[in-house]
Amino acid sequence: MKTRHAAFAAIALSASLAACAAAISDFTRGYAEGQATALSQYASTQLTPVQHGAVAFTLSDFGALNTDTLETHAVPWRLAVAALALRDADQNGGSVELARVRTLMTRFGFLYPERIANWPEGLPQPTRELEAPMGMSVGMVRRDLPPVRLTAANLACASCHAGHAFDANGVPQPEVAYLGVPNTSLDLEAYVQEIYAAFKAVRGDEVRLLQAVRTLFPDTTVAEMRTIDNFVLPRLQTRMDALEASGDRPLPFVNGAPGLTNGVAALRMQFGLLDAHAYETARGFTSIPDLGARGFRTALLYDGAYAPRDNRRGQAVAAAEVTQAHLDELATVTAFFTVPSMGVHPDRAAGHLDEARAVFAYLRDYQAPRFPGRVDARRAARGRTLYAERCASCHGVYDESLERPALVSFPNWIGAYDTDPARAAAFDAPTAAAVNASPYGHLMSTQATNQYQAPPFTGLWLTAPYLHNGSVPTIWHLMKPETRPVRFMVGGHRLNYTRLGIDGNASRGGDYMYPANYRPWSRPVVIDTRTAGLSNQGHTEEFARFTDNQRRDLIEYLKLL
Repeated sequence: MKTRHAAFAAIALSASLAACAAAISDFTRGYAEGQATALSQYASTQLTPVQHGAVAFTLSDFGALNTDTLETHAVPWRLAVAALALRDADQNGGSVELARVRTLMTRFGFLYPERIANWPEGLPQPTRELEAPMGMSVGMVRRDLPPVRLTAANLACASCHAGHAFDANGVPQPEVAYLGVPNTSLDLEAYVQEIYAAFKAVRGDEVRLLQAVRTLFPDTTVAEMRTIDNFVLPRLQTRMDALEASGDRPLPFVNGAPGLTNGVAALRMQFGLLDAHAYETARGFTSIPDLGARGFRTALLYDGAYAPRDNRRGQAVAAAEVTQAHLDELATVTAFFTVPSMGVHPDRAAGHLDEARAVFAYLRDYQAPRFPGRVDARRAARGRTLYAERCASCHGVYDESLERPALVSFPNWIGAYDTDPARAAAFDAPTAAAVNASPYGHLMSTQATNQYQAPPFTGLWLTAPYLHNGSVPTIWHLMKPETRPVRFMVGGHRLNYTRLGIDGNASRGGDYMYPANYRPWSRPVVIDTRTAGLSNQGHTEEFARFTDNQRRDLIEYLKLL
C-alpha cells in the first residue's frame, strides 16, 4: 500500500465541515456507524489471520470515515454522485439514475468485479453497495455537536492495489479481481477533476442538486438532507469560489494518470510543505506496484524513505528472514504512510496497527496471478541464465524453477540512478523532518535518501507501464531504449505478450497507440514523456550488449515471475 488517498483532498475541502468541527473535542468526533457498512457482513464470523487480512485489505476504512477526514480527504458521497450524474445527463441526455454511476466510475478505472479470484477459501465473497466500486469505503458519519449526519466515502487499500485479470490473449477481464495486483487503469487525477467540474456545473442550482440526491437515494434521511443543506452546500460555494480565484484547480498538485500516484505531494500538502508552484514542480509520480514479496523489503516505497526502527536499508534478506516479527515491523511503517494519507491524524495511526498487521499476514503468502498465455520453455531457460547474470544482483535471486520461480533472496539495493529524478528528490529533508517530528515518527526510521530502490520482479508481467514512473509501455521498449515512444496510451489497455506490456502500434508520428479495433474498458490517457516527472530515460546501459534474441529470451523468463 502506498500514499495515494490525498487525491481527494481539495474535493473534500469543498465540502469541508471545518467551521463546525473546530471547537469540538475528540470525544465527539464523528466516526462512521459500524465503520464501513460492508464490514458488517463479517461481524459475526470468526476470522483466521489471513481472512482478517483479506477483509481489512478489501473493506476496512482504517478509521478514515469520520467528520474530520471530510475536512481533508473524504467526500460527501451522495452529493458527489448526484453532481456527477447530473452533469453526465446534461452532456449525454437521459434521466438522472443510479445506473450512470457505475459507468462513470468505471471510466476512471474503478472496478466492479463479480468475484475476487484470490479470496480466502471458506469465506463468503464480499458484497458492496450498488454504486460503490471496489476499494471505496462508504458509510454514515455522525456528530452530535453540531448535529451532522452524512454519507461519506474514502478510499481503501483495494482501490489501488486490487487489479483485474487478463485472459490468455492479454484481454482485460474487469469482472475478476485479484487482491495485491496493481490497478494500472485507476485515474484519480481524472476522478478529482471530474467531480470538481460536476460541482462547478451545478453552482447556483442547489435545488436541482438536492432533488438529484433524493432521486438517486430515496432512503436519504431528513437529518442527512439537513446536514447537506445547512453545512455542506454553503461551504461548497465558499470553497469553489476560493478555488476558482486561485487558479481553478481542485488540487495544488497533479496527482498523476492511470496507474500513477503522487503520494509525496499529498504528504507534503498534509504537512503544509507545498510551495506556490507545486502544480508545476511537485511531479514525483510513481507507478502502483504489485504487492508480491513485500516481506523481503527492509525499507518501503521507491526511494526507501520509510524503514523499521532497526534501519536495515540496503541489507539483503533471505526467505528464512521473512518472519512474522519482520512483517509486523513493515506493517507498523505501512500504517503510517497509508492511514494518515486517508486523513487520519498520525497520532491515531497506531490505533490501526492490528489491521495493518493482518493485511501483511495476508500478503505474506500472496502470489501474483500466473501468466495466462503461452511461454516458450526453451527461451525461458536461456532467459533464466540471463536474469541470473544481469538482473539478480539488483532485483533478487529466484530459485531454478521454470514453472513458478520463487524469490529466495533480495538485495534491497538502493542507490543513485539515471531514471527520472523527480520522485527521488520529492521526499526531501524537510519532509523527512516533518515525519520524524510527528507523533508517529519514533515508531520507524524515516530519511530523505534521494535515491531509488530496485524492486523485485514478482508479478512484473501485469504491471505495465514500466520504470518507477510508468514511462515505458513494454519490457521490449525498456530493453531497446532507442524504440521507447515519446507518447503512448495507458488505461483500460490490453496486454501484448510478445513485447510484454501495453498492446499498441506505432503511429506515423511515432506515438504508441492502441490498435484501431480495440475498445478499452476504461478511459485511456496519452502519456507524454517530455512532461516533468515522466521522463522515459535511464536504465539503458544494462541492455547495451543484448541481442534481440536475448531480449526475447529474457521476456519469456520474466513472464514466469
